[in-house]
Amino acid sequence: ALRAKVWKIVQGGDNTQFFHMIANGKHRKKKIFQLEQDEGTIIGHENLKVYISNYYKQFFGA
Repeated sequence: ALRAKVWKIVQGGDNTQFFHMIANGKHRKKKIFQLEQDEGTIIGHENLKVYISNYYKQFFGA
């Protein structure tokens, strides 16, 4: 399969570290590390999970 438009890396070259840097970078782009709100900055996976859950419960109802 062609991923990140680097075919030789998929076939198993010496550049596996480069391939993993590309793959991990794509994951980092999609992850939320913190939210800045009027109440302050929310940091940490559990704190974000609680805040987002409560937000949508208030938005849509229980």
